[in-house]
Amino acid sequence: MLKNLIKNKVVISILSCSIIITSTYIAKASDYEAGSNMDPVATKSYVDMKIDELAKNVNQVIEKINTNKQEPGTDDNPQEKHSNELEIVEVQEGKSIILKAGSEIILRGGEGAIIDSELGGIADLTQGVDLRGGYEVPANHLLMIPRSDGRGIMAKTNCIFMVKGEYEIK
Repeated sequence: MLKNLIKNKVVISILSCSIIITSTYIAKASDYEAGSNMDPVATKSYVDMKIDELAKNVNQVIEKINTNKQEPGTDDNPQEKHSNELEIVEVQEGKSIILKAGSEIILRGGEGAIIDSELGGIADLTQGVDLRGGYEVPANHLLMIPRSDGRGIMAKTNCIFMVKGEYEIK
């Protein structure tokens, strides 16, 4: 009987200690702010608040980019344009399209002649050759301009080009 009484006291002591320790942790955890480092569980309202803050920041950045962006044709040279996407450009007979470094161009219709510079011609990426001045532009070939030194294409007839990058029609 004495053994049972000692066992009961031990079990009661362990349960009491467990209850006290658990209560202490629960009380301590309720002091932390939701979403803080000490309480990483976030509520829906906290997440919504952070998403709203992020959306405001993104909108401000987009507005800043849009206000700093100039529309083509608003600067001193109304014929100069720039695009990072393929753009359909029509060039009238006798006019030239002069491209900047890294620009790509494809002749889709008409006939044109290469305008080169002292440093070389225009790279024909389809054939893997350098096209020099006066050479007829092959249709549907991807051409790339290596430098901004006046290289381009003179339209022998009305031409239609696909252009990616900066160019100027003269």
